[in-house]
Amino acid sequence: MSNSLWTSQSTEVCIVGAGPAGIATALALGSAGRRVVLLESGGVRSSTRAQELNDGDHEGEPYNGLAATRHRQIGGTVNVWNVPLHGKAGVGAKYVPLTPRDLAEWPISWNDLEPHYRQAQALCGLGPLEYGADYWATAGRRPFRLEGTGLTSGVYQFGSAKQFTTVLPSRLGKIETIALIPSTTVVGLDVDRKKRRARGVHAVVDNGQRVEVRARVVILACGAVENARLLLIAGLGGEDRSEWLGRGFMEHARDFSLLFIPDSPELFAEASFYDQHSTGGGLRIGGRLTLTDDALDSFRLPNAALTLMPRRQGMGHRLVRRMLRPFGRTGGRYGWSRVRSPATAFDAFEIVLNLEQRPHRWNRIELGSRRDRFGNPLPRLVLAWTDEEQETLERLRDCLSEWLRTARLGRLQVTKGRRPDLNAHHHAGTTRMGLDSRAGVVDPQGRVFGLENLYLAGASIFPTAGYANPTLTVVATALRLASHVDAALG
Repeated sequence: MSNSLWTSQSTEVCIVGAGPAGIATALALGSAGRRVVLLESGGVRSSTRAQELNDGDHEGEPYNGLAATRHRQIGGTVNVWNVPLHGKAGVGAKYVPLTPRDLAEWPISWNDLEPHYRQAQALCGLGPLEYGADYWATAGRRPFRLEGTGLTSGVYQFGSAKQFTTVLPSRLGKIETIALIPSTTVVGLDVDRKKRRARGVHAVVDNGQRVEVRARVVILACGAVENARLLLIAGLGGEDRSEWLGRGFMEHARDFSLLFIPDSPELFAEASFYDQHSTGGGLRIGGRLTLTDDALDSFRLPNAALTLMPRRQGMGHRLVRRMLRPFGRTGGRYGWSRVRSPATAFDAFEIVLNLEQRPHRWNRIELGSRRDRFGNPLPRLVLAWTDEEQETLERLRDCLSEWLRTARLGRLQVTKGRRPDLNAHHHAGTTRMGLDSRAGVVDPQGRVFGLENLYLAGASIFPTAGYANPTLTVVATALRLASHVDAALG
């Protein structure tokens, strides 16, 4: 590297990271005629050399590690999504927006995000902004009756990974004002502290060439770990640095302790609404059980959703195995409603309980003692699941048992004391949004406090993260950011 030459270029907007946040922001600004340079550390294909840069350390809860839970490539971690989709659509993810209640601690409201959610639906290749069960119910697939309980039904919309790995990158390439530059790693920010501005970024191409990109606006969109790490490496301290920088890291917890035994074997057929299925318009949806606002408040519960996965009776059902084999190692997670005789094929529902993790200062990203090949400190994650959080989970399990009995659906077997798995790979919260630097790292527009033209995009700005894949909200907030930046550029 010492013999490498610096090359430089200038642009209106420099975006770091070509995952959903970066792609959405670049498309919106490029479509508005803005000159955009979009830098991505990975390439079109996955490479070991790029993934090595995801290395890092962690302590606390059992965790797959920072290398296994991130991905550098055009499309970002979308490239490692693993939810099987029906037909020839490959793999994807389950989409759902945050609720108005989820946004209660944000400095922006549902009304601020709703128009951008509608845009995000289209950009993600989804249907209308409708996630209530009644909208999607049909004569053949209807949600459970849950009167008198703290449960309600909704849906996920399933979207293909190809939207961000193929479709939208192709669209980027057709906009003349956008330059997508792969295999180029940003190694530092160029910040003028006196003028309180970011002049641009320093980057290194895979061949060792050093690049300097100067821009009127810089947007970091490289994930909750890397967004925080780049700010920490830049030494943004003093009045520029929020006490929240790097803190408030959140994952989505998954509880595998619940087994639901229906009162009637006919419930396996009656539950078909909760399987992944296609609508008349070709959209893939699947029902979910979730909690009412009243239940969340009355019982002080974390927001959560239940996915029903039928358990096969014994090993003798060849038809069941053949029907479920295409849906990956999770087996019966989806596709089970196509089995000819569910009442005799299954004996119980295994439940995956997805729940939110609250933001705590002690869950954090900090700079570690090891360094990457560019000489920068690698990140270190500190992640804990507290006894208090476990108590709320136990309370939720008890409530679910009572509510399923009240609805006359069946009984719940619970493995008491079992702690949840925090490996959903949904990083969030390390550069949270707030009204001022005491409450967050960025303002309600996504601008870093203390700097006039440095913005952050992605789940790192989330004050709270709900219980599900954050991509829809990532895209919606990125589109909102792009609208603000376009106006600010004049």
